[in-house]
Amino acid sequence: MHYSATMKKLFFTLAAVLFLASGRPASAQDDSSLRPFDMDKDSISIPFEFRGVWLSTVESIDWPKVKIELSTKDKGRISQQREQQKKDLVTLITKIKRSGCNAVMFQIVSNSDALYPSKILQWAPSLTDIPGEGPGYDPLALAVKTAHSLGMEIHAWINPLRIGKLDLPRRQDNICYKRSELVQEHGQKLYWDPGQPKVREYLGALAEEIMAKYDLDGLHIDDYFYPDGLKGTGEQAKPRKNEKVWNDEALFQKYGQGKTLDEWRESNIDEIVRIMHEKVHKTRPDAVFGVSPAGRLVNTQALYADPRRWAEQGTIDYLIPQIYWQHGHQIADFKQVLDSWAGILSDVPVIVGMAAYRYKSKAFPEFSEYELQVEECRQAPLLKGPERQNVIGQCWFTTHNIITDEFTSKMINSFYKEDMIAPGFGKERTILQSPEVFKMGRHLRWSEVPGADSFAVYRLEESGTNAEGGTVWKAVLLEKFHGFIYKCTQGGNYIVLACRRGTHSQRSNVVFIKDKE
Repeated sequence: MHYSATMKKLFFTLAAVLFLASGRPASAQDDSSLRPFDMDKDSISIPFEFRGVWLSTVESIDWPKVKIELSTKDKGRISQQREQQKKDLVTLITKIKRSGCNAVMFQIVSNSDALYPSKILQWAPSLTDIPGEGPGYDPLALAVKTAHSLGMEIHAWINPLRIGKLDLPRRQDNICYKRSELVQEHGQKLYWDPGQPKVREYLGALAEEIMAKYDLDGLHIDDYFYPDGLKGTGEQAKPRKNEKVWNDEALFQKYGQGKTLDEWRESNIDEIVRIMHEKVHKTRPDAVFGVSPAGRLVNTQALYADPRRWAEQGTIDYLIPQIYWQHGHQIADFKQVLDSWAGILSDVPVIVGMAAYRYKSKAFPEFSEYELQVEECRQAPLLKGPERQNVIGQCWFTTHNIITDEFTSKMINSFYKEDMIAPGFGKERTILQSPEVFKMGRHLRWSEVPGADSFAVYRLEESGTNAEGGTVWKAVLLEKFHGFIYKCTQGGNYIVLACRRGTHSQRSNVVFIKDKE
């Protein structure tokens, strides 16, 4: 991404203001760190961690809380409500940044409706009081701009098969009515039938539309596959009272190809995952595609979804199992469930779904439960040596639970004391050149790096010794922003990384700034 000189100055100014406004304390001065880095003997440890938050929009769980009343015809009122929606969204993402997190999973398709101008889906009814009518701006574009200006990743989150309740406000020309032959009714709700090849084509087209239109770091789907309760009930689901049967017998006979019903349904979900992964990487090769399955493998398999096959087939870049239980749970003890995921997957990064919404419940009465869980994520098993960790971070459900003053304060004073950028993962990551950094008085300056859209500045702090008798320096993130110059407020050793979407370069050269220059 290339910027004019004016834009570079604007991005730097915005990043600096946001950093100062965040109220996060700078690292304490350490006199011992005012010794220049020894290129021959010293080494550097740079910590990375994915710290995501789901920003939920279904039923306006997190946003939007204000609906634009287009039916009033009052332009002033409509404008005020539109600006309030936009302000609320920016505020939520800014507060996510202040909590110590570095990635937003923004729910843009919850019930086969959209929070962006789509050629496939109509606008989500949570935005305005007229079904299918847009809010007069692009929420996804605003979210992408805001997150990236704060140095955060943003991933689009969609529910693939859910259409929603029968009485959800929809126009008569909604896609689910126009393509009713692809839809099943079950439990007073509508679903796309994954046994229909056209449904898989629709989801592929949706993934392609989203990734082509927006500079996203990835696309993310959650665990709404086949409805719960179908598996093990025979060729058709047994209906409850006044409930329609999930009838895919004709499709099974046509497309089953010698499989059992369960095997065929599982293969349909496998194909959805494969197609969406393919479309994401074809449209935006260095973005990632991932799935958030149910917390226990057995629960996700009950929905005809098996992440083990996706890992084997190479159709996922990461998983976020929703491990929403506490230590000591009789069936799903947190540590046992966490270890089970690390053990069943081969070479696939795992991000742990964390139950912020359960804070102060009977199961999570104290914040210390989260502290222990985060620590166990960091101690999770390693794959293929010490440089490959299976568990690479956390993702919190949901936004309004973590941005309270209490929860945020506890996060940044315990396990998120230091800011970090997310680790690079995904098989088609862009290889970025390392920036070359120069000293100008008390400023660091570096030139553009092809493909980079931001830069992370670190100060080095002594943390131990290495086998060569040199010092191990820990890199502490000071700021990630869209600029090319940084003023050092302390003396010490500094490095810079070039970044783009969930990837980063190797470190730059080390620059030493004297305490007084």
